[in-house]
Amino acid sequence: MAQIIATRAYLLCAIFALVINPTHANDRTYSSSDKVTILGCKSYNYCNGHGTCKYNYNKCDCDEGWGSPREIAILGFRPSYDCTKKVCALGYAWGDQPAPNSTTNTNTNKAHEMHECSNMGICDREEGVCACFTGYRGASCSKRSCPGKGDCSGHGKCVSMSVQTRMPDALPLTNANNKTSSGYYEPGGHQGSTWDSNRLFGCVCDSSWPVGLGAGETQQPEWFGADCSLKRCPTGNNPGTNGVDETDGFNKTADGGNGVGKAGNKIHVDCSGKGRCDFKSGTCQCFQGYYGENCGIVDAKSTGT
Repeated sequence: MAQIIATRAYLLCAIFALVINPTHANDRTYSSSDKVTILGCKSYNYCNGHGTCKYNYNKCDCDEGWGSPREIAILGFRPSYDCTKKVCALGYAWGDQPAPNSTTNTNTNKAHEMHECSNMGICDREEGVCACFTGYRGASCSKRSCPGKGDCSGHGKCVSMSVQTRMPDALPLTNANNKTSSGYYEPGGHQGSTWDSNRLFGCVCDSSWPVGLGAGETQQPEWFGADCSLKRCPTGNNPGTNGVDETDGFNKTADGGNGVGKAGNKIHVDCSGKGRCDFKSGTCQCFQGYYGENCGIVDAKSTGT
């Protein structure tokens, strides 16, 4: 009798070892199509076609996009145990709490870690799509939107700060030939002082004339404003300043104080300084005694047009 009990106990132990011992040959994994019913993942509907069943643990390792081990490590939580909830696009967080050093448990300045929707949107777990908060865009809400209806009001380009620093017509204008070494542009990762240089966007407004500090260029663009919704009026030299060309940009410091006009450079003077510009229409209302498209013609009898 004692021998029978001992034999049964041995068999039970052997079976138990087969089930729970992760180093045993029976520690296998099965895809959801295997439909393993002994332990397996029956309670999780065999991972719903979006994961692999860890047979001995009755556990699903979900596929990428459905809460994979890699994604769980980043998120810090499991979206679902049966692989039915999607993970949204990940991006560096616009704002989060700096993480402590895991070894010394001291505070660090490490921040902007990976989060769903960059912490600026709500994840729709049924579709796996971010609903970005107002002012943010992109699959992971990682980019700021540009102002103006349809981005820059249809009169400009929505460009990242990183790219703008290397555009000769982006404001403020600068004479720097190498903006990287001059400090106007600093490459770096998401922990650096310019971590958001490819995420912050602004408008570079359109112009029918070349914009810049060189010869034949004008320091001001035709369309202006943060959203490029305002239009400059025709330019001209002020007829009331004898001997002085107010449109001459040579050696004149551009708005922002970062650059100086070269010989042949131009300054835009709306309505020649002798009228009021309607920046919505880009047309001049000339003062009395002046007329013309740019109010640059003197007429003592004029009542203003």
